[in-house]
Amino acid sequence: MAILNTITDVLGPLPETFQGRLVALVVAYTGFSLLYMLFLVIYRLTFHPLAPFPGPFLCRISWLYQMYFEAIRGGKMLERLPGLHEKYGPIVRINPNEVHIKDPQVFHEIYGQKTKFTKDPFAYSFGVPTAINVLLDPIVHRQRREMLNPSFSKRRINMLEDLMYEELGRVFEKITEFVNQGRVIPIQEAYYCYAGDIISRVIFGKCLNLIEMPDFATEKIEEIRGFTKGVWISIHFGAIRNLMMNMPQWLVRMMNESWVGIIDFTEAEASQAITDYHMEGREPKSAKDETIFDRLLDANQKSEKERGIKSKFGLKELTDEGVSLLIAGLETTATTITYATYYFHKYPHVQSRIMAELNSIKLDENGRMPIQQIEAQPYFVGFIKETLRFSHGIPGRLTRVVPRGGLTVPSAGKTIPAGSVVGMSHLMIHMDPDLFDSPQEFKPERWLEDGGLDHWLVSFSKGTRDCIGKNLAFTEMHLILANIFTTYDIELCPGSDEAMVMTDRAIARPTSNLRVTAKLKARTV
Repeated sequence: MAILNTITDVLGPLPETFQGRLVALVVAYTGFSLLYMLFLVIYRLTFHPLAPFPGPFLCRISWLYQMYFEAIRGGKMLERLPGLHEKYGPIVRINPNEVHIKDPQVFHEIYGQKTKFTKDPFAYSFGVPTAINVLLDPIVHRQRREMLNPSFSKRRINMLEDLMYEELGRVFEKITEFVNQGRVIPIQEAYYCYAGDIISRVIFGKCLNLIEMPDFATEKIEEIRGFTKGVWISIHFGAIRNLMMNMPQWLVRMMNESWVGIIDFTEAEASQAITDYHMEGREPKSAKDETIFDRLLDANQKSEKERGIKSKFGLKELTDEGVSLLIAGLETTATTITYATYYFHKYPHVQSRIMAELNSIKLDENGRMPIQQIEAQPYFVGFIKETLRFSHGIPGRLTRVVPRGGLTVPSAGKTIPAGSVVGMSHLMIHMDPDLFDSPQEFKPERWLEDGGLDHWLVSFSKGTRDCIGKNLAFTEMHLILANIFTTYDIELCPGSDEAMVMTDRAIARPTSNLRVTAKLKARTV
Protein backbone atom coordinates (compact mmCIF):
# COMPACT_ATOMS: atom_id res chain seq x y z
CA MET A 1 0.00 0.00 0.00
CA ALA A 2 2.88 2.36 0.79
CA ILE A 3 4.34 1.73 -2.68
CA LEU A 4 0.99 2.54 -4.31
CA ASN A 5 0.69 5.74 -2.26
CA THR A 6 4.19 6.78 -3.33
CA ILE A 7 3.41 6.12 -6.99
CA THR A 8 0.17 8.10 -6.63
CA ASP A 9 2.01 11.04 -5.08
CA VAL A 10 4.56 11.05 -7.93
CA LEU A 11 2.44 10.12 -10.94
CA GLY A 12 -1.03 11.19 -9.87
CA PRO A 13 -4.12 8.95 -9.50
CA LEU A 14 -3.73 5.36 -10.74
CA PRO A 15 -5.93 4.00 -13.53
CA GLU A 16 -9.06 2.28 -12.27
CA THR A 17 -8.65 -0.96 -14.25
CA PHE A 18 -6.38 -3.77 -13.07
CA GLN A 19 -4.52 -3.78 -16.38
CA GLY A 20 -3.89 -0.07 -16.16
CA ARG A 21 -2.61 -0.30 -12.59
CA LEU A 22 -0.28 -3.16 -13.57
CA VAL A 23 1.18 -1.11 -16.41
CA ALA A 24 1.65 1.83 -14.06
CA LEU A 25 3.44 -0.36 -11.52
CA VAL A 26 5.77 -1.74 -14.18
CA VAL A 27 6.55 1.73 -15.48
CA ALA A 28 7.16 3.01 -11.95
CA TYR A 29 9.39 0.05 -11.03
CA THR A 30 11.39 0.46 -14.22
CA GLY A 31 11.78 4.17 -13.60
CA PHE A 32 12.91 3.72 -10.01
CA SER A 33 15.33 0.96 -11.08
CA LEU A 34 16.87 3.14 -13.78
CA LEU A 35 17.13 6.02 -11.34
CA TYR A 36 18.82 3.77 -8.77
CA MET A 37 21.26 2.48 -11.37
CA LEU A 38 22.05 6.02 -12.47
CA PHE A 39 22.81 7.08 -8.90
CA LEU A 40 24.91 3.90 -8.43
CA VAL A 41 26.96 4.63 -11.55
CA ILE A 42 27.50 8.25 -10.46
CA TYR A 43 28.57 7.06 -6.98
CA ARG A 44 31.04 4.50 -8.34
CA LEU A 45 32.55 6.99 -10.76
CA THR A 46 32.85 9.96 -8.40
CA PHE A 47 32.31 9.18 -4.70
CA HIS A 48 33.45 5.56 -4.31
CA PRO A 49 36.79 5.16 -2.42
CA LEU A 50 38.31 3.66 -5.59
CA ALA A 51 36.96 6.40 -7.89
CA PRO A 52 40.43 8.06 -8.27
CA PHE A 53 41.92 4.90 -9.79
CA PRO A 54 41.75 4.41 -13.58
CA GLY A 55 40.35 1.49 -15.51
CA PRO A 56 37.92 0.66 -18.32
CA PHE A 57 34.59 2.44 -17.92
CA LEU A 58 32.68 -0.85 -17.64
CA CYS A 59 35.05 -2.04 -14.88
CA ARG A 60 34.58 1.14 -12.88
CA ILE A 61 30.77 0.87 -12.83
CA SER A 62 30.11 -2.91 -12.77
CA TRP A 63 31.43 -6.48 -12.68
CA LEU A 64 30.33 -7.15 -16.27
CA TYR A 65 33.79 -6.74 -17.85
CA GLN A 66 35.44 -9.12 -15.40
CA MET A 67 32.53 -11.56 -15.44
CA TYR A 68 32.57 -11.70 -19.25
CA PHE A 69 36.27 -12.51 -19.55
CA GLU A 70 36.35 -14.91 -16.58
CA ALA A 71 33.01 -16.72 -16.55
CA ILE A 72 31.89 -16.41 -20.18
CA ARG A 73 35.26 -16.51 -21.98
CA GLY A 74 36.73 -19.05 -19.54
CA GLY A 75 39.52 -17.34 -17.62
CA LYS A 76 40.60 -14.83 -20.27
CA MET A 77 40.77 -11.91 -17.81
CA LEU A 78 44.38 -12.80 -17.04
CA GLU A 79 45.31 -12.19 -20.66
CA ARG A 80 43.79 -8.71 -20.52
CA LEU A 81 45.74 -7.50 -17.50
CA PRO A 82 49.11 -6.67 -19.15
CA GLY A 83 47.37 -4.52 -21.75
CA LEU A 84 45.30 -2.78 -19.10
CA HIS A 85 48.41 -1.92 -17.08
CA GLU A 86 50.16 -0.65 -20.19
CA LYS A 87 47.23 1.69 -20.79
CA TYR A 88 46.29 2.74 -17.25
CA GLY A 89 49.45 2.33 -15.17
CA PRO A 90 50.50 0.19 -12.15
CA ILE A 91 47.04 0.31 -10.51
CA VAL A 92 44.00 -0.66 -12.59
CA ARG A 93 40.44 -0.78 -11.33
CA ILE A 94 39.00 -4.05 -12.66
CA ASN A 95 35.63 -3.93 -10.89
CA PRO A 96 33.93 -1.37 -8.62
CA ASN A 97 35.56 -2.73 -5.45
CA GLU A 98 38.87 -4.15 -6.71
CA VAL A 99 42.13 -2.94 -8.22
CA HIS A 100 44.89 -5.01 -9.78
CA ILE A 101 48.46 -3.99 -8.98
CA LYS A 102 51.62 -4.31 -11.04
CA ASP A 103 54.36 -3.39 -8.60
CA PRO A 104 56.55 -6.14 -7.06
CA GLN A 105 57.51 -3.81 -4.20
CA VAL A 106 54.15 -4.40 -2.52
CA PHE A 107 53.77 -8.14 -3.26
CA HIS A 108 55.26 -9.33 0.03
CA GLU A 109 53.41 -6.65 1.98
CA ILE A 110 50.17 -8.17 0.68
CA TYR A 111 51.09 -11.86 0.78
CA GLY A 112 54.09 -12.09 3.13
CA GLN A 113 54.55 -13.67 6.56
CA LYS A 114 53.53 -10.61 8.58
CA THR A 115 50.68 -9.46 6.36
CA LYS A 116 47.52 -8.00 7.84
CA PHE A 117 45.64 -8.44 4.57
CA THR A 118 42.74 -10.90 4.75
CA LYS A 119 41.13 -13.03 2.07
CA ASP A 120 38.33 -11.58 -0.01
CA PRO A 121 35.05 -13.38 0.89
CA PHE A 122 33.67 -12.87 -2.63
CA ALA A 123 36.47 -14.86 -4.28
CA TYR A 124 36.75 -17.66 -1.74
CA SER A 125 33.11 -18.66 -1.36
CA PHE A 126 33.50 -22.22 -2.65
CA GLY A 127 31.49 -25.24 -1.61
CA VAL A 128 33.95 -26.30 1.12
CA PRO A 129 33.53 -23.40 3.58
CA THR A 130 35.37 -24.97 6.53
CA ALA A 131 38.51 -26.05 4.61
CA ILE A 132 41.81 -24.40 5.43
CA ASN A 133 42.30 -22.72 2.06
CA VAL A 134 39.02 -20.80 2.27
CA LEU A 135 39.09 -19.84 5.97
CA LEU A 136 38.80 -16.05 6.19
CA ASP A 137 39.60 -15.44 9.86
CA PRO A 138 43.43 -15.19 10.17
CA ILE A 139 43.42 -16.52 13.73
CA VAL A 140 41.33 -19.59 12.89
CA HIS A 141 43.46 -20.17 9.79
CA ARG A 142 46.70 -19.96 11.78
CA GLN A 143 45.46 -22.45 14.36
CA ARG A 144 44.25 -24.87 11.67
CA ARG A 145 47.58 -24.50 9.91
CA GLU A 146 49.44 -25.33 13.12
CA MET A 147 47.36 -28.51 13.40
CA LEU A 148 48.15 -29.64 9.86
CA ASN A 149 51.73 -28.41 9.42
CA PRO A 150 53.35 -31.55 10.97
CA SER A 151 51.65 -33.72 8.33
CA PHE A 152 53.31 -31.73 5.55
CA SER A 153 56.69 -30.97 7.12
CA LYS A 154 59.78 -31.91 5.14
CA ARG A 155 60.71 -34.43 7.82
CA ARG A 156 57.31 -36.16 7.51
CA ILE A 157 57.42 -36.11 3.70
CA ASN A 158 60.84 -37.80 3.73
CA MET A 159 59.21 -40.62 5.73
CA LEU A 160 56.89 -41.23 2.78
CA GLU A 161 59.65 -42.10 0.30
CA ASP A 162 58.77 -45.81 0.31
CA LEU A 163 55.08 -45.00 -0.20
CA MET A 164 55.89 -42.69 -3.12
CA TYR A 165 58.17 -45.26 -4.74
CA GLU A 166 55.43 -47.85 -4.34
CA GLU A 167 52.96 -45.66 -6.24
CA LEU A 168 55.66 -44.76 -8.77
CA GLY A 169 56.27 -48.43 -9.43
CA ARG A 170 52.59 -49.03 -10.13
CA VAL A 171 52.47 -46.12 -12.56
CA PHE A 172 55.61 -47.34 -14.34
CA GLU A 173 54.15 -50.83 -14.70
CA LYS A 174 51.19 -49.35 -16.58
CA ILE A 175 53.41 -47.07 -18.69
CA THR A 176 55.61 -50.04 -19.60
CA GLU A 177 52.51 -51.97 -20.74
CA PHE A 178 51.73 -49.12 -23.13
CA VAL A 179 55.36 -49.06 -24.30
CA ASN A 180 55.39 -52.79 -25.02
CA GLN A 181 52.13 -52.49 -26.94
CA GLY A 182 53.40 -49.53 -28.95
CA ARG A 183 50.51 -47.36 -27.76
CA VAL A 184 50.38 -43.60 -27.32
CA ILE A 185 50.67 -42.83 -23.60
CA PRO A 186 48.24 -40.39 -21.91
CA ILE A 187 51.12 -39.16 -19.77
CA GLN A 188 49.21 -36.35 -18.13
CA GLU A 189 46.61 -38.80 -16.82
CA ALA A 190 49.46 -41.03 -15.60
CA TYR A 191 50.71 -38.12 -13.52
CA TYR A 192 47.20 -37.58 -12.16
CA CYS A 193 47.14 -41.21 -11.04
CA TYR A 194 50.50 -40.82 -9.33
CA ALA A 195 49.61 -37.59 -7.51
CA GLY A 196 46.05 -38.66 -6.69
CA ASP A 197 46.97 -42.04 -5.25
CA ILE A 198 49.65 -40.45 -3.07
CA ILE A 199 47.59 -37.54 -1.71
CA SER A 200 44.63 -39.83 -0.98
CA ARG A 201 46.87 -42.02 1.18
CA VAL A 202 48.12 -38.94 3.02
CA ILE A 203 44.59 -37.63 3.65
CA PHE A 204 42.58 -40.82 4.15
CA GLY A 205 45.15 -43.54 4.67
CA LYS A 206 43.48 -45.20 1.69
CA CYS A 207 44.47 -45.13 -1.96
CA LEU A 208 42.11 -43.87 -4.65
CA ASN A 209 43.58 -46.58 -6.90
CA LEU A 210 43.31 -44.40 -9.98
CA ILE A 211 46.15 -46.36 -11.54
CA GLU A 212 44.04 -49.53 -11.52
CA MET A 213 41.34 -47.94 -13.69
CA PRO A 214 41.41 -48.41 -17.49
CA ASP A 215 43.61 -46.09 -19.59
CA PHE A 216 45.08 -44.28 -16.60
CA ALA A 217 41.62 -43.44 -15.22
CA THR A 218 40.91 -41.02 -18.07
CA GLU A 219 37.16 -40.88 -17.41
CA LYS A 220 37.50 -40.55 -13.63
CA ILE A 221 40.11 -37.83 -13.95
CA GLU A 222 37.82 -35.83 -16.23
CA GLU A 223 35.18 -36.08 -13.50
CA ILE A 224 37.62 -34.74 -10.92
CA ARG A 225 38.75 -31.97 -13.28
CA GLY A 226 35.10 -31.01 -13.66
CA PHE A 227 35.35 -29.38 -10.23
CA THR A 228 37.69 -26.65 -11.48
CA LYS A 229 36.05 -26.30 -14.90
CA GLY A 230 33.18 -24.43 -13.30
CA VAL A 231 35.19 -22.35 -10.84
CA TRP A 232 34.56 -19.00 -12.57
CA ILE A 233 30.84 -19.67 -12.74
CA SER A 234 30.93 -20.52 -9.04
CA ILE A 235 32.70 -17.24 -8.20
CA HIS A 236 30.60 -14.91 -10.34
CA PHE A 237 27.23 -16.59 -9.93
CA GLY A 238 27.19 -17.31 -6.22
CA ALA A 239 23.41 -17.55 -6.16
CA ILE A 240 23.57 -20.56 -8.48
CA ARG A 241 26.23 -22.18 -6.30
CA ASN A 242 24.25 -21.56 -3.11
CA LEU A 243 21.11 -22.91 -4.74
CA MET A 244 22.92 -26.10 -5.74
CA MET A 245 24.35 -26.51 -2.24
CA ASN A 246 20.82 -26.52 -0.84
CA MET A 247 19.22 -28.76 -3.46
CA PRO A 248 18.41 -32.45 -2.82
CA GLN A 249 21.46 -34.62 -3.49
CA TRP A 250 19.75 -36.59 -6.26
CA LEU A 251 19.06 -33.38 -8.18
CA VAL A 252 22.58 -32.01 -7.70
CA ARG A 253 23.94 -35.38 -8.86
CA MET A 254 22.06 -35.03 -12.13
CA MET A 255 23.50 -31.55 -12.69
CA ASN A 256 27.09 -32.09 -11.50
CA GLU A 257 27.86 -35.75 -10.95
CA SER A 258 31.63 -35.26 -10.72
CA TRP A 259 31.38 -32.79 -7.82
CA VAL A 260 28.94 -34.93 -5.86
CA GLY A 261 31.05 -38.03 -6.54
CA ILE A 262 34.11 -36.42 -4.95
CA ILE A 263 32.08 -35.33 -1.93
CA ASP A 264 30.44 -38.76 -1.56
CA PHE A 265 33.79 -40.55 -1.61
CA THR A 266 35.41 -38.14 0.84
CA GLU A 267 32.42 -38.14 3.15
CA ALA A 268 32.45 -41.95 3.27
CA GLU A 269 36.14 -41.96 4.16
CA ALA A 270 35.60 -39.26 6.80
CA SER A 271 32.74 -41.23 8.34
CA GLN A 272 34.88 -44.38 8.47
CA ALA A 273 37.76 -42.40 10.00
CA ILE A 274 35.48 -41.14 12.78
CA THR A 275 34.22 -44.66 13.46
CA ASP A 276 37.72 -46.15 13.52
CA TYR A 277 39.04 -43.35 15.71
CA HIS A 278 36.50 -44.08 18.44
CA MET A 279 36.98 -47.86 18.44
CA GLU A 280 37.96 -49.28 21.79
CA GLY A 281 41.56 -50.42 21.99
CA ARG A 282 42.64 -48.34 19.02
CA GLU A 283 46.42 -48.20 18.76
CA PRO A 284 47.94 -44.74 18.21
CA LYS A 285 49.47 -44.36 14.75
CA SER A 286 53.07 -43.47 14.09
CA ALA A 287 53.98 -40.14 12.52
CA LYS A 288 54.60 -41.97 9.25
CA ASP A 289 51.14 -43.60 9.13
CA GLU A 290 49.07 -40.77 10.60
CA THR A 291 46.49 -39.27 8.21
CA ILE A 292 45.08 -35.77 7.92
CA PHE A 293 41.81 -37.06 9.38
CA ASP A 294 43.71 -38.48 12.35
CA ARG A 295 45.28 -35.10 13.09
CA LEU A 296 41.96 -33.27 12.97
CA LEU A 297 40.25 -35.86 15.14
CA ASP A 298 43.12 -35.68 17.62
CA ALA A 299 42.42 -31.95 17.83
CA ASN A 300 38.92 -32.76 19.14
CA GLN A 301 40.54 -33.92 22.35
CA LYS A 302 41.96 -30.45 22.93
CA SER A 303 40.15 -27.60 24.61
CA GLU A 304 38.22 -24.97 22.67
CA LYS A 305 40.98 -22.48 23.46
CA GLU A 306 43.64 -24.79 22.02
CA ARG A 307 41.59 -25.53 18.90
CA GLY A 308 40.70 -21.88 18.40
CA ILE A 309 37.10 -22.72 17.47
CA LYS A 310 34.03 -23.62 19.52
CA SER A 311 32.85 -26.64 17.54
CA LYS A 312 34.75 -29.87 17.17
CA PHE A 313 35.74 -31.41 13.85
CA GLY A 314 32.82 -33.48 12.68
CA LEU A 315 31.82 -35.14 9.42
CA LYS A 316 31.26 -31.83 7.59
CA GLU A 317 34.61 -30.36 8.60
CA LEU A 318 36.55 -33.53 7.73
CA THR A 319 34.79 -33.79 4.37
CA ASP A 320 35.48 -30.16 3.47
CA GLU A 321 39.16 -30.49 4.38
CA GLY A 322 39.50 -33.77 2.53
CA VAL A 323 37.89 -32.47 -0.67
CA SER A 324 39.98 -29.30 -0.62
CA LEU A 325 43.30 -31.06 -0.08
CA LEU A 326 42.47 -33.78 -2.59
CA ILE A 327 41.74 -31.33 -5.41
CA ALA A 328 44.68 -29.08 -4.55
CA GLY A 329 47.13 -31.96 -4.16
CA LEU A 330 46.11 -33.68 -7.34
CA GLU A 331 45.64 -31.23 -10.19
CA THR A 332 48.34 -28.62 -9.58
CA THR A 333 51.03 -31.26 -8.98
CA ALA A 334 50.08 -33.33 -12.03
CA THR A 335 49.93 -30.22 -14.22
CA THR A 336 53.39 -29.04 -13.18
CA ILE A 337 54.89 -32.49 -13.81
CA THR A 338 53.24 -32.46 -17.24
CA TYR A 339 54.80 -29.11 -18.12
CA ALA A 340 58.19 -30.33 -16.86
CA THR A 341 57.99 -33.33 -19.21
CA TYR A 342 57.15 -31.00 -22.07
CA TYR A 343 60.00 -28.56 -21.37
CA PHE A 344 62.50 -31.40 -20.87
CA HIS A 345 61.88 -32.63 -24.41
CA LYS A 346 61.43 -29.20 -25.95
CA TYR A 347 64.93 -28.01 -24.99
CA PRO A 348 67.68 -30.58 -25.82
CA HIS A 349 70.43 -28.53 -24.14
CA VAL A 350 68.43 -28.63 -20.90
CA GLN A 351 67.86 -32.36 -21.32
CA SER A 352 71.57 -33.17 -21.66
CA ARG A 353 72.54 -31.27 -18.50
CA ILE A 354 69.77 -32.91 -16.47
CA MET A 355 70.74 -36.39 -17.64
CA ALA A 356 74.37 -35.79 -16.74
CA GLU A 357 73.35 -35.01 -13.18
CA LEU A 358 70.78 -37.79 -12.80
CA ASN A 359 73.07 -40.47 -14.22
CA SER A 360 75.67 -39.54 -11.60
CA ILE A 361 73.37 -40.48 -8.71
CA LYS A 362 74.37 -43.65 -6.91
CA LEU A 363 71.48 -46.08 -6.48
CA ASP A 364 70.66 -47.44 -3.01
CA GLU A 365 70.45 -51.11 -2.00
CA ASN A 366 66.96 -51.29 -3.51
CA GLY A 367 68.17 -50.02 -6.87
CA ARG A 368 66.46 -46.65 -6.35
CA MET A 369 67.66 -43.07 -6.50
CA PRO A 370 67.37 -41.69 -2.94
CA ILE A 371 65.16 -38.62 -2.87
CA GLN A 372 67.71 -36.63 -0.88
CA GLN A 373 70.30 -37.17 -3.62
CA ILE A 374 67.80 -36.24 -6.34
CA GLU A 375 67.01 -33.00 -4.53
CA ALA A 376 70.75 -32.25 -4.22
CA GLN A 377 71.30 -31.98 -7.99
CA PRO A 378 71.53 -28.21 -8.57
CA TYR A 379 70.63 -27.97 -12.27
CA PHE A 380 67.76 -30.45 -11.91
CA VAL A 381 66.38 -28.46 -8.97
CA GLY A 382 66.75 -25.30 -11.08
CA PHE A 383 64.82 -27.05 -13.84
CA ILE A 384 61.94 -27.79 -11.44
CA LYS A 385 61.90 -24.18 -10.26
CA GLU A 386 61.96 -22.85 -13.82
CA THR A 387 59.05 -25.16 -14.69
CA LEU A 388 57.15 -23.76 -11.72
CA ARG A 389 57.92 -20.23 -12.92
CA PHE A 390 56.53 -21.04 -16.37
CA SER A 391 53.54 -23.10 -15.24
CA HIS A 392 52.67 -20.70 -12.37
CA GLY A 393 50.47 -22.99 -10.22
CA ILE A 394 47.80 -20.34 -9.67
CA PRO A 395 48.50 -17.83 -12.44
CA GLY A 396 45.93 -15.17 -11.62
CA ARG A 397 44.91 -13.00 -8.71
CA LEU A 398 44.70 -14.14 -5.10
CA THR A 399 42.53 -11.31 -3.85
CA ARG A 400 42.99 -9.69 -0.45
CA VAL A 401 41.23 -6.98 1.56
CA VAL A 402 43.34 -3.92 2.42
CA PRO A 403 43.69 -3.47 6.21
CA ARG A 404 43.44 -0.26 8.25
CA GLY A 405 45.96 2.31 7.12
CA GLY A 406 45.64 1.46 3.43
CA LEU A 407 48.27 0.30 0.96
CA THR A 408 50.75 2.70 -0.62
CA VAL A 409 51.95 1.67 -4.08
CA PRO A 410 55.34 3.36 -4.68
CA SER A 411 55.33 3.17 -8.48
CA ALA A 412 51.96 4.96 -8.62
CA GLY A 413 52.52 7.33 -5.71
CA LYS A 414 49.01 6.55 -4.48
CA THR A 415 47.43 4.90 -1.44
CA ILE A 416 44.66 2.36 -1.84
CA PRO A 417 42.13 2.85 0.97
CA ALA A 418 41.32 0.28 3.65
CA GLY A 419 38.48 -2.10 2.84
CA SER A 420 39.32 -2.19 -0.87
CA VAL A 421 40.07 -5.47 -2.61
CA VAL A 422 43.49 -5.85 -4.25
CA GLY A 423 45.18 -8.60 -6.21
CA MET A 424 48.42 -9.36 -8.03
CA SER A 425 48.95 -11.93 -10.77
CA HIS A 426 51.56 -14.65 -10.20
CA LEU A 427 52.08 -14.84 -13.95
CA MET A 428 52.96 -11.15 -14.12
CA ILE A 429 55.43 -11.54 -11.23
CA HIS A 430 57.10 -14.51 -12.94
CA MET A 431 57.31 -12.66 -16.27
CA ASP A 432 58.51 -9.34 -14.87
CA PRO A 433 61.81 -8.36 -16.60
CA ASP A 434 62.80 -6.33 -13.54
CA LEU A 435 62.83 -9.56 -11.51
CA PHE A 436 63.86 -12.18 -14.07
CA ASP A 437 66.35 -11.54 -16.84
CA SER A 438 64.84 -12.49 -20.24
CA PRO A 439 61.71 -13.83 -18.51
CA GLN A 440 60.27 -15.41 -21.68
CA GLU A 441 63.31 -17.71 -22.00
CA PHE A 442 63.33 -21.10 -20.27
CA LYS A 443 66.65 -20.94 -18.36
CA PRO A 444 67.10 -23.38 -15.43
CA GLU A 445 70.62 -22.02 -14.94
CA ARG A 446 69.19 -18.72 -13.68
CA TRP A 447 68.47 -20.49 -10.36
CA LEU A 448 72.15 -21.42 -9.98
CA GLU A 449 73.34 -17.87 -10.57
CA ASP A 450 71.05 -15.87 -8.28
CA GLY A 451 69.89 -17.31 -4.97
CA GLY A 452 67.66 -14.29 -4.44
CA LEU A 453 65.25 -15.43 -7.15
CA ASP A 454 63.57 -17.83 -4.71
CA HIS A 455 62.06 -14.71 -3.15
CA TRP A 456 60.09 -14.21 -6.36
CA LEU A 457 59.06 -17.79 -7.10
CA VAL A 458 55.42 -17.48 -6.05
CA SER A 459 53.85 -20.60 -7.60
CA PHE A 460 52.89 -21.78 -4.11
CA SER A 461 52.11 -18.19 -3.04
CA LYS A 462 54.00 -16.79 -0.05
CA GLY A 463 53.63 -16.16 3.65
CA THR A 464 51.19 -17.69 6.09
CA ARG A 465 48.72 -18.48 3.30
CA ASP A 466 51.15 -20.32 1.03
CA CYS A 467 50.37 -23.85 -0.13
CA ILE A 468 50.46 -26.17 2.87
CA GLY A 469 51.37 -29.13 0.63
CA LYS A 470 54.36 -27.55 -1.12
CA ASN A 471 56.89 -29.95 0.46
CA LEU A 472 54.89 -32.95 -0.69
CA ALA A 473 54.45 -31.48 -4.17
CA PHE A 474 58.17 -30.69 -4.51
CA THR A 475 59.16 -34.20 -3.49
CA GLU A 476 56.61 -35.84 -5.81
CA MET A 477 57.87 -33.75 -8.72
CA HIS A 478 61.54 -34.51 -8.12
CA LEU A 479 60.93 -38.23 -7.59
CA ILE A 480 58.80 -39.03 -10.64
CA LEU A 481 60.63 -36.73 -13.06
CA ALA A 482 64.09 -38.04 -12.12
CA ASN A 483 62.88 -41.60 -12.57
CA ILE A 484 60.87 -41.13 -15.73
CA PHE A 485 63.76 -39.30 -17.41
CA THR A 486 66.17 -42.12 -16.54
CA THR A 487 63.73 -44.95 -17.30
CA TYR A 488 62.15 -43.96 -20.63
CA ASP A 489 63.09 -42.28 -23.88
CA ILE A 490 60.01 -40.13 -24.42
CA GLU A 491 58.90 -38.42 -27.62
CA LEU A 492 56.19 -35.75 -27.70
CA CYS A 493 53.26 -36.42 -30.01
CA PRO A 494 52.40 -33.92 -32.80
CA GLY A 495 50.34 -31.00 -31.51
CA SER A 496 52.09 -30.82 -28.14
CA ASP A 497 52.95 -27.13 -28.50
CA GLU A 498 49.27 -26.29 -29.00
CA ALA A 499 48.21 -28.62 -26.19
CA MET A 500 50.54 -26.97 -23.69
CA VAL A 501 49.18 -23.45 -24.14
CA MET A 502 48.08 -22.44 -20.64
CA THR A 503 44.50 -21.67 -19.69
CA ASP A 504 43.42 -20.03 -16.43
CA ARG A 505 40.89 -22.09 -14.47
CA ALA A 506 41.87 -20.33 -11.24
CA ILE A 507 44.70 -22.87 -11.45
CA ALA A 508 46.92 -23.25 -14.52
CA ARG A 509 45.81 -25.93 -16.95
CA PRO A 510 47.00 -26.91 -20.44
CA THR A 511 44.56 -26.41 -23.31
CA SER A 512 44.46 -30.19 -23.82
CA ASN A 513 46.18 -33.24 -22.38
CA LEU A 514 49.77 -34.11 -23.29
CA ARG A 515 50.37 -37.33 -25.23
CA VAL A 516 53.73 -39.09 -25.72
CA THR A 517 55.32 -42.25 -27.05
CA ALA A 518 58.18 -43.95 -25.21
CA LYS A 519 60.86 -46.63 -25.25
CA LEU A 520 62.50 -48.27 -22.27
CA LYS A 521 66.05 -47.40 -21.29
CA ALA A 522 68.30 -49.88 -19.58
CA ARG A 523 67.76 -48.30 -16.16
CA THR A 524 64.46 -49.07 -14.39
CA VAL A 525 62.85 -48.23 -11.06
